Amino acid sequence: MSFTHFFNLKNIVETFSPFYVNNYPFVMMVWNILLALLPFFIFLAFSQYWRETKFKKNKHKIFAAIIFFFWLIFLPNAAYLIADIRHLLDYCPENAPLNVCVSGAWEIMFFFVYSSFGWIFFVLYLNQMRALLAKIFNPRTAKIIIFAIIPLVALGVLYGLTERFNSWDFFAQPLAIFQNLLRYITSWQYFRNWLVFTAGYYILYFFGNLIFNKKIMR
Repeated sequence: MSFTHFFNLKNIVETFSPFYVNNYPFVMMVWNILLALLPFFIFLAFSQYWRETKFKKNKHKIFAAIIFFFWLIFLPNAAYLIADIRHLLDYCPENAPLNVCVSGAWEIMFFFVYSSFGWIFFVLYLNQMRALLAKIFNPRTAKIIIFAIIPLVALGVLYGLTERFNSWDFFAQPLAIFQNLLRYITSWQYFRNWLVFTAGYYILYFFGNLIFNKKIMR
């Protein structure tokens, strides 16, 4: 059994999940939330390492860069929860009046709340890292880094959404990751999706700061 096949957990959880919401296994939602929590624990390790070493030596900087890299490749798992609201599509039977039905109306609120966790995690994780990077470098540099990260998060979400890649595929299928990156640069259809997702995540980040932190990032 290959590494990729072993970690194709969607097939496993769909087999054993007894509960579904609009044909989407509930246990898969739990798995996605667990993945979305990983950046938080990686950040705690990064923050603790900073407090202990202040990245004074080159070996500290190298190890810190490795931890940051893992935080970065797992960060899209948090933002990916937002895209899971797509499972609302076709929540009503065909030919339902005005495409609205009593039997599935509750699913609208269910998927909205579930996806909102992704929004909250996304804003929280970026702000945690921004605050720490401001101490390591300076507030301006931290802001620039966060701005640069958001398009990468959007790309990571699209990798998972349309290409069905997982974070660990960066190590398991690096060539496929690179080939798909070229597609997002050379194909207008793919680039358009990346552009719209990037703009959307910028908007969600700024409004998230306004709503959750009572202020806009400055």
